[in-house]
Amino acid sequence: SKLMHEIYLIRNTFERIEEEFPEKSDRVSEIHLKVGLLSNVQPILITNAFKAFVMEFPQYYNTKLVVDTLPVIISCKCGAETIVKMNRFVCGSCCAPCKNIIQGEELYINEIKFNNKNEYDET
Repeated sequence: SKLMHEIYLIRNTFERIEEEFPEKSDRVSEIHLKVGLLSNVQPILITNAFKAFVMEFPQYYNTKLVVDTLPVIISCKCGAETIVKMNRFVCGSCCAPCKNIIQGEELYINEIKFNNKNEYDET
């Protein structure tokens, strides 16, 4: 199914956080992903995959996923940069066809936020 791809990405994201921050991976409060429109990742699917993952791993129950979608930007020989709309890969300045994509294929973790330990201390 299509969702398998997104579930793999979410699982991979958490594995990377656990590797990089072993001492505080259980206190992840927010994960911010930057997703280019051409990255083949649909925000709704990645959100659903995240929900499914969290059901399996309750320690992440309070973690919030924020998905920022990045528009496709092309760079023309004439020097202009254009945001692609309606899949029209044409320079907004000189109207030449252009396939030189400089943004829109990304998929990366932009930011990870953690809760402070003391929020969970028993009082």
